[in-house]
This record gives sequence, C-alpha cells and structure tokens, in this order.
Amino acid sequence: MTPPTPSSVDPASALARCGDGSMTWDVLAVRQGTLHTRRSHVFLLHDVYGEPDADLVMSYSFWILRTEDAVILVDAGMSEEGARSRGRGYERSVTIALAELDLRPEDVTRVIVSHAHYDHIGGLSELPGRPVTMAAEEYAFWRTDASRRPLLRTVIDDADLGHLESIAADGLLTLCTGVTEVAPGVVVVPAPGHTPGELAVLVRTSAGIVVLACDAAHLDEELERDLPFRHQTDLLAMYDSLRLLRVLARDPAVATVVTGHDPRVQQRHPHLPGLEHVSIVARR
Repeated sequence: MTPPTPSSVDPASALARCGDGSMTWDVLAVRQGTLHTRRSHVFLLHDVYGEPDADLVMSYSFWILRTEDAVILVDAGMSEEGARSRGRGYERSVTIALAELDLRPEDVTRVIVSHAHYDHIGGLSELPGRPVTMAAEEYAFWRTDASRRPLLRTVIDDADLGHLESIAADGLLTLCTGVTEVAPGVVVVPAPGHTPGELAVLVRTSAGIVVLACDAAHLDEELERDLPFRHQTDLLAMYDSLRLLRVLARDPAVATVVTGHDPRVQQRHPHLPGLEHVSIVARR
C-alpha cells in the first residue's frame, strides 16, 4: 500500500500536469561551490542514529532549464560574500557560469526560487530585471518577526531579502500557492519543512520527468534513509516532503530525482565538454 502524502499535493496529478506540457527542456546542474564538512554537521541529531561521524562533501548548485526560446533558472545560487562568510568554497558567480554557457543575464526568461536561503537567492542581484516565481508562503514567512530568530537567520542574508523586496516593488515577483505550472512542462510542487515555502520542480524532458528536489532533500542519503537535514522549520513537514519525493521517484513517468547538494549528481550525469562543473541531467 502506498503511504499517504501531504494533503496539499496529489503526486499523480502534479506529474500529469507536467507531462501534459507542450515543451520539453534541457536540464543542467551547475556547481557553484563546495563544502567539506562532517556528517554530524549535516544530519539533524546525528548522534541519535548511533553511527560514527565521518567526513562529508556538499555541492552548491543551481539549475538551468533550456528550450530553443526560453531559459529558466531554478534558484540563483549564492553570492561570493554569502559563501565565503560561511566558509563555503566559492568557484564562480552566476554571471560567469552563464557566460561559460554563452548566456547573458538578460537571456534568462524567469527565475524559480525554491526557497530564500543565502545559497539560493544570493545571485538574484546579478540578474536585474528578471521575473521571479516563488511560493507565497516563503515570501511571507521571511517578512515576519518569527523568521528573525538566530537559528533561522544563520542561513539568510538581509541584503538578499532586500533585493527580493526590490523585485517585488518592480512588479517582477510572482507568488504561487499549491501545485503551479510556471511554463509548459515546468511545474512547481510544495515540499515544505526545510522552510515553510520550499518548492520542488518537475521538468518535462525527452527522457521523462526530472524532479529537482532542491532543498526538500539535500543529499541522496537524506532521501533514501529518511534522515532530516539539520536546518528545518517543521520537522514533520520535512518528513512528509521526503516521503512525497520517494512517491514521485517510484512513478514510471519520472526519469530521476535530483537532490540539492549531493556531489554524486555530478558523478551520475555527464558533463559538458570542457565544463566539468556543468552536468547534463537530461536533454529536451
């Protein structure tokens, strides 16, 4: 018997909506930096599992969806200041990463923001005038007094939130609720827990539907073993979202689920010639 999934999402309906899209997309994973850390720094209450601590590597990436006529970024990566101030290895800016693919910021037709942490909206300032879509719940939460608690604010930069506010003031911010089609063949799905408005993204490709988990699941092991990440605003919602991703992964329409920070994503998929940091998750 298939376990229940969060009441806000019907997996079959979301997949059908994505699969009915009139377009297929290239999906590229672009690594922007890395972190060498420990398992106890990553998994919530790691000591509870009775397992030895060990080294662990995390990748920091954003994703590019491309057709002949459109370029959508899923997240905008991190700023150099946001990365270096937290001890993250920083390899390239969003602008440089785009230029390596013969793209300019003005070629980006839309940015989907999975959530508002520093490593997902830090590059928005490099993309002036670009329309942005994010969950209404996410945008609202980071404007509340509750969001200013220190344990939540460590992964937020006020400058990034200020830039998000300027995007809204310019009329370029679209706030969505529930399962939403952003473009034909691109559907966002609520996957809260890590943050109140975390989104996963379903993308129609020639190989099937690619599920970009973003930070609903940072690492493959988190998804496979039901090991919640240390940063979360709702633990039970995080468990529900991990379960939702596993339901999606089992559907025959789904080609792959891409976790948000696992370096094995780059190992599993071929890279573009001369660009080892750009992995081809799927072709249109």
